[in-house]
Amino acid sequence: MDYQKRYQPGDDGLRFQDLLYTGNFKDLPPVPDGILGDRMMKARAKSKVLEKVGKDDVLRDQFTIPELNDLNNYLAWNIWDVLVMRATEGVSGMIPRQEYEILAFMHEFYRWPEILRMTTDEIGAQGVVDIGASARTEIGTKINCVHDWCIGAVGFGMGRCGLLALEVIQPNDYIEESNEILKFMQRVLWGKRQDGFILNSQDAYRCQIHEKSVLDRLTSQVDRLEAGSPDHDMVIKFNAAAELLSFLDHYDCRLGLGDTGPYPLPNGNILIIRDLFTNEEAFEWSDVCDHENVPHCYTIVLEIDPKHMGLDEIRVNDISTTFTRPKNYIPSIKSAAVFVREKWDTPMSEVYKVPVKDLGKRLEGIQQATFKLYSKLARQSRRTLITNGQYVYYIDMILPHLRRAGTYDKACKDYNFWEIDQRVSNYYYDITKRGFAQATVPQKIFSGEGYLPFDEKADRRRSKYFWS
Repeated sequence: MDYQKRYQPGDDGLRFQDLLYTGNFKDLPPVPDGILGDRMMKARAKSKVLEKVGKDDVLRDQFTIPELNDLNNYLAWNIWDVLVMRATEGVSGMIPRQEYEILAFMHEFYRWPEILRMTTDEIGAQGVVDIGASARTEIGTKINCVHDWCIGAVGFGMGRCGLLALEVIQPNDYIEESNEILKFMQRVLWGKRQDGFILNSQDAYRCQIHEKSVLDRLTSQVDRLEAGSPDHDMVIKFNAAAELLSFLDHYDCRLGLGDTGPYPLPNGNILIIRDLFTNEEAFEWSDVCDHENVPHCYTIVLEIDPKHMGLDEIRVNDISTTFTRPKNYIPSIKSAAVFVREKWDTPMSEVYKVPVKDLGKRLEGIQQATFKLYSKLARQSRRTLITNGQYVYYIDMILPHLRRAGTYDKACKDYNFWEIDQRVSNYYYDITKRGFAQATVPQKIFSGEGYLPFDEKADRRRSKYFWS
């Protein structure tokens, strides 16, 4: 089948968009999206950090300056690759997404390094690798593509980009802290994938992380669906409603969703495993989900017939989202199952399946929680919306890793995890001036112009020693 050609060496893949990327390579041809773009970015690297790396590389304390620059350049392209197709997603009619995002980016860059360093000190570098590996035997876990990717792409990449754009740091500031963030990201992702890569884009957009025992357990419980049948329609309707609530509970962002796959099946079909986090207990506004008995996560397993849909390419990108060409795979869903993980720490032995005939009652609870959450958000002030949205990014992107490491309580008590840094609090008044949040930062992020490299002779121990 045509989609399998994408996995052959030298295949350029399809173009999912017409735009091109330049970034820090103004003297070279622009770079497209997808498989070809990944290959071009790897070819421009000056180190081997974007190739398959071994355990010794991952456990090493720091990246070199060339490695930091290669990661900076690749993540800048990768951010462009996944976000340009979702550019309008950053604008919400109710929640000031762009404002809370840029504040969170900068907050993360300032605060995460010491918290991630503390976590690494507590459990060791191997312990961080093991955090990533835990995702291989679980469903309904936020140790997933988007959260792991966000550590480096958002906390380092966009956070540093925003602070550079605001002109409150210089390109060679916070090198040691940048190393802390990127090393944590690399270790988690390497432990999760265990193929030498860290990002899905490096492997033709595959995220085939689950162990065979997990896949066998899930596929043995899927129910056959006929397109257009009541059961088929119910699964699709349930998926859409749960996805909406997971999005809304995370303040209109993608941290509530997580796809893995595509997993090839013996019959030639492919499997997508989708986690929808419909109730995050860390957020006080999730009480409306508690009232409707909505669980932490619904996992929806979808078996898709690639021949039926004429599949040319499938991407599970690094923000945990599945894209296909052609775009609509719904009519080609041949079987499905819905599983429940009641709490974030519910043992896998207690994860259970919900029969299709029982989805209607659960759908009602999801819809009621969604209505109540919309009503609650509609009454919140702009400042409250921005503050809460900032917490979603700043807290939730590393929350699952701290939970797994057992360092969340220490981060809260000893490192004031839930407090807002005074510098970031002051930036609240700056981000609306001269179109900073709405124009300057998006332009710097999407064009790649804002991801300035480190000086090749810079000291890796450098933090920030001068304010002006």
